[in-house]
Amino acid sequence: MTRVCFFGAYDPEYPRNRILREGLTRCGIEVREVRVPERRAWLRYPALAAAFARGAGGADVLLVPEFRHKDMPLARLLAGRRPLVFDPLVSRHDTLVGDWGLHARNSPQAGWNRWIDRWALSLADLVLCDTWAHGALYESLGARRDRLARVLVGAEDSFFAIGPPAAPPPVRVVYLGGFLPLHGIPTLLDALTRLERGGTSLPPYEVVMAGRGITFDAAVAFVEKQKLLRVTLTGAIPYADAPRLLSSAHVVLGAFGAGEKAGRVIPHKVYQGLAAGRAVLTGDGEGLREVFEPDVHLEAVPRGDAEAIAQALRRLIESESRRVRLGLAGRARALEVATAERVGESLRAALERCGAGSASGTRRGAPA
Repeated sequence: MTRVCFFGAYDPEYPRNRILREGLTRCGIEVREVRVPERRAWLRYPALAAAFARGAGGADVLLVPEFRHKDMPLARLLAGRRPLVFDPLVSRHDTLVGDWGLHARNSPQAGWNRWIDRWALSLADLVLCDTWAHGALYESLGARRDRLARVLVGAEDSFFAIGPPAAPPPVRVVYLGGFLPLHGIPTLLDALTRLERGGTSLPPYEVVMAGRGITFDAAVAFVEKQKLLRVTLTGAIPYADAPRLLSSAHVVLGAFGAGEKAGRVIPHKVYQGLAAGRAVLTGDGEGLREVFEPDVHLEAVPRGDAEAIAQALRRLIESESRRVRLGLAGRARALEVATAERVGESLRAALERCGAGSASGTRRGAPA
């Protein structure tokens, strides 16, 4: 039986990591973990090396999970001839420079983060991408196409277990997320303002926005300034409460940012809403269309377009039949591609193709 060791200063509770570990386990693959808390490299590396010596014995492959680009050099050293898999989930340069705007594009910091991307990707025998659109970005950063494999993000069992929504009114619209720039919160709030100002003929509805992140404080200030009566911002909630919140939803919101990154990814919240059988409204993009068909599995609108969001929300609030149709079709598609079992099978197949399905130690890769 293949033994996969998750390695690095990763967050074991991050949904992507939870789903990958659970999916592999359900496929009969033993999962081990070598993990230490996040800290500076000169403290983290010795702790990781010591943990590796204690816990990675017999592992056939090392897997470095999301965001842990800086753990790749040590992982490559310790892996030896064992295959090394990297699941970056994002590019540091794309996120910190293009999406968050923390560094100017031509700054030394931008160059440094691009270099980290390139180095980390070059060390892997297999690089996972959540969409092929995202994989193309990794290729532009030096990853080889024959060492890329697409493994979808998926959703956990607790979201698939959610029952049908309560009968309205009111129609409840839910955003659950980290208020990240790619989510397009300012655009979404603009759309909600348009909807509320011109929504006197709409059935009763309410909007709940749960979570906290980079744009949260600005969102609170906007809602207060505009006196939006139908929008409630709850702040952060425990992740364990996420299924309960989505169970109260009739419509689940995705990501609407106008940046390129938002067009490449399919956020967790989209998979979670579809798994729950809710009508999902999100921004359109090439990544989304790899897996889901707009107007069949979900509602997709041009990213960055407040008026388009407002009009799509109006249609969903007005039409229960549309919400039900999209919810049923979306859930059926999620069951086909986004369960922990499906994600695990996809990853297992990728590992087998790259030679990680045995302890042979060969270093090669192939797309999935």
